[in-house]
Amino acid sequence: MTDLLQRIADLQAEARTALSRVQTLAELEQFRNVYLARRGKIPTLLRTVKDLPSDERRPVGAAANTLRRGLEAEYLAARARLRARGVRPFDVTVPGRKPVLGHLHPLTIVRRDIEEVFLGMGFEILDGPEVEEPRYNFDLLNVPLEHPARDLMDTFWLTDGRLLRTHTSAAQARVMANRTPPFRILIPGRVFRHEATDATHESTFSQFEGLYVDEGVSLADLKGVLGEALQRIVHQRVDIRFRPSYFPFVEPGVEVDISCLSRRGSHRDCRVCKGTGWVEILGAGMIHPVVLQNVAVDSTRYRGFAFGGSIDRLAMLRYRLTDIRLFWSGDPNFLEQF
Repeated sequence: MTDLLQRIADLQAEARTALSRVQTLAELEQFRNVYLARRGKIPTLLRTVKDLPSDERRPVGAAANTLRRGLEAEYLAARARLRARGVRPFDVTVPGRKPVLGHLHPLTIVRRDIEEVFLGMGFEILDGPEVEEPRYNFDLLNVPLEHPARDLMDTFWLTDGRLLRTHTSAAQARVMANRTPPFRILIPGRVFRHEATDATHESTFSQFEGLYVDEGVSLADLKGVLGEALQRIVHQRVDIRFRPSYFPFVEPGVEVDISCLSRRGSHRDCRVCKGTGWVEILGAGMIHPVVLQNVAVDSTRYRGFAFGGSIDRLAMLRYRLTDIRLFWSGDPNFLEQF
């Protein structure tokens, strides 16, 4: 028994010396594994007590348990001390920091403004698939197989014959093919073009497509709707110009320009209008009779107009930006400005 009690005393001195040398939490964990863990020296010693004669078991067990409890208390105190050492002082009188709030993407802001404007004019907001069939993206819109728009350098084709829609007009064809006039719809969404990217071009960008089909619809209605809508979208009064243009799915077709929003719009060095004083906003026109016939709409009874524009371009004008790639950069320093 005397030998065991001496062994306990030696182990106590050894453990306390080891604990006094501990400087980090990692070293403290190593100390615990050596002395206090299930296979450590003290638990191993305690397991031998049961093999002692009954008259020796009680004093030896009491001494060993006293050692274990004492070292566990010293271990916990050392752990608390080392953890506190790594905690920076905290001043409860310092004002708290406000939580960082999320931001709407600038394209989302402009898209919602466009939707709100046309909702107020009686248009219904719809959506369409981004992976589209050629008949909706091309055929029904009077774009035959030999049309340049089907060139592989312009369109992302999939192996199953479908494609990534090149314009939101594809959803226009879907609506007309599955609805009966009259209807007024607006279709915003992403489109995709297989082209090089630069400050004014992206392979992925956002468009909005408008469509109004009813009896007696005329080009004057188109001018009235766009004239009012564009004033609201850009949040200021601007001059609007309609120029003749060509699009295969409208006849006649027009380009719609607004007066430059930049203060340097009349200067030759303006990067927005390039010194012309005008900025192209969207394309539009009266829906081609062939398109109406393709979707089984009676072109002798119904007429309609369609228009489409770039949400990215409107956002660039509103926020005075000169590089479209910023919208898709994911840079929080840029996005948190809105």
